[in-house]
Amino acid sequence: MAEEYVPNYQADDYQELKEGQATILFPKNNEVFYNPVQQFNRDMSIAAIKTWRDTVNEAKMERFNKSANPNKVAPSTKFTILEALAASGLRSVRYAKEIEEIDYILTNDLLADAVESIKRNAHFNGISQKLVRANQGDAVAVMYAHRDKSAFDVVDLDPYGTAAPFIDGAIQAVKKGGLICVTCTDLAVLASANHPEACFAKYGGSPLKAEFCHELALRLVINSLQQT
Repeated sequence: MAEEYVPNYQADDYQELKEGQATILFPKNNEVFYNPVQQFNRDMSIAAIKTWRDTVNEAKMERFNKSANPNKVAPSTKFTILEALAASGLRSVRYAKEIEEIDYILTNDLLADAVESIKRNAHFNGISQKLVRANQGDAVAVMYAHRDKSAFDVVDLDPYGTAAPFIDGAIQAVKKGGLICVTCTDLAVLASANHPEACFAKYGGSPLKAEFCHELALRLVINSLQQT
């Protein structure tokens, strides 16, 4: 059982930043990274998770309704999420406030300051520690530690730059039929012909200098996931 979080901060040391239904306390000294350009990315992740949830629950209910077992029990619609590289915790706070049916979110970061920020922002948004569970640990180690029975329904990767070092761990940590959300921001590698060796080493393919370079970048990431 985690210790009850006791807030210990001065409001004057923070500025409030609102995104979606979440309001986070962003430290004026920039101790935790925040990138407002990624709001669209987080919006898309929320839409993707909701769509996946509805699809999975539809299939569960269809199987339940077809079952002839007189002792059948309605399936749970709850699901779990791992945010492996959480930073401020904004993404997890938005998930908790904007997506229904979440059992809990394991919100992980390697840095102690980031974990404190996760706890602070969850508390500020009125989210219980049972729903958003702050955790300090190496992302890869955490994912490998949650294989098999303790795997998650959704694994979210939003690193600084490439997600390549985390992809295998994410695949190991997600349940069969689950969802992996992957963000890669190293477009200088993925969407240009300037670093073909680096792109091949990370993603198993090389980019082309063409007007469709961003589509190709997406296909390289998807292929990397499929080949892992």
